[in-house]
Amino acid sequence: MNIIILDVHHPEDGRVNRHIRYMQNLGYYVFHININRYFPFLETRYFSQFGEKGYRINIGDYSQSLLNRMRLHILFFTPFLALRIVSLLKQNHQFSEIQTVIHVHDYELLMTAIYLRQFLPGINIIVYDRHEYLEIPKVNNALFDNIPRIYEKITAKLIDGLVDISEIHIEKIKKFFPDSKFIVVPNYPDDILNGGERIDSKLQCIDNEELLVVYFGSLDENLDRDISLTLKVMEKILISYHSSKAFIGGLTSNKILLDKFRELEYKYPHRFCYLGFVPNKTVLEHTSDAIFGTFLLKSDSCSSGSSNKVFEYLRFGVIPILKGNIENSNALSQCSLFFSNEDNDEMILSKVSDLIHNKDKMKKMVNNSYELGTKYTFNSVKSRYNNLYLNLLHLKNN
Repeated sequence: MNIIILDVHHPEDGRVNRHIRYMQNLGYYVFHININRYFPFLETRYFSQFGEKGYRINIGDYSQSLLNRMRLHILFFTPFLALRIVSLLKQNHQFSEIQTVIHVHDYELLMTAIYLRQFLPGINIIVYDRHEYLEIPKVNNALFDNIPRIYEKITAKLIDGLVDISEIHIEKIKKFFPDSKFIVVPNYPDDILNGGERIDSKLQCIDNEELLVVYFGSLDENLDRDISLTLKVMEKILISYHSSKAFIGGLTSNKILLDKFRELEYKYPHRFCYLGFVPNKTVLEHTSDAIFGTFLLKSDSCSSGSSNKVFEYLRFGVIPILKGNIENSNALSQCSLFFSNEDNDEMILSKVSDLIHNKDKMKKMVNNSYELGTKYTFNSVKSRYNNLYLNLLHLKNN
């Protein structure tokens, strides 16, 4: 069986990479096409991370300008990318002509998948991995807020399988895809080794008042993350303990935000660090050392579901500081500071201050976090991908 994976994500994306590695380990021929519309430092070229055959195609000028975005959406509606991919596949003789799964991780490539199914020989199915909340407005632009749903409405009846990240969310969206078989694959992280030793070291750091708080992820303030509150929480911890540190990572060109980072780095030298883009391996190393990890959504955000970042914190025994509608809230309440959209910044900072001055409670929450994290790993859900593929191909063959 051939697996064609289409995405526009950064090459460090955890969900996409876990999916690719699992398919590769099953012995399928995996061809990963990354359409790069965001990252100018990446080159058009062949690549491989797990033994798969990968190829990156750069498009546009990487900006969010209206002109560039409109040009790209015109491109996405044409068969150009599909024809380019077919040409690449013909150059790779391992690609068989029997049956192919076209797995789409981003709405922009749904039309490309439809064209591909027409152009490729054999039995071909399309699976759409919808791991974002596209029905929820994210920016102050009605046109671009509605574009993802336009793609989905056009292609919905042609999508064979739907993958979502949450049981709650899939109940809300499955009506959009009435002809699709669906599964849930939450954003659980990979398992880790030597977790117990890391926890012992973390508990010692609490005794020594060496608290590390981290956030790695989106810094786009037009979306749902509350970066301003994140920085307030970090500064509260930095002020309270002179041996504490705060690391924040992610890409941004926001001058106000960059100025704030520089201000905090000047105010807390060698303690507050803006790290810019951080490779996933380094993210995991810093997260494994952290006592606290933030995932704070804006009060007007309606997003809810399965956050990879939260489960990553649990896997390393990190105490999550959370705000927003996040699944498994009852379980998470035993090991995290959990705030609702109604809670204001002052109350949140007060609760953070109370916790960081209670070492016994912090230690208990670290242990609870690690224990809970053992229940949420990718190994426990990964087979759902393969089962979906086999079921869909069985239906096609019959």
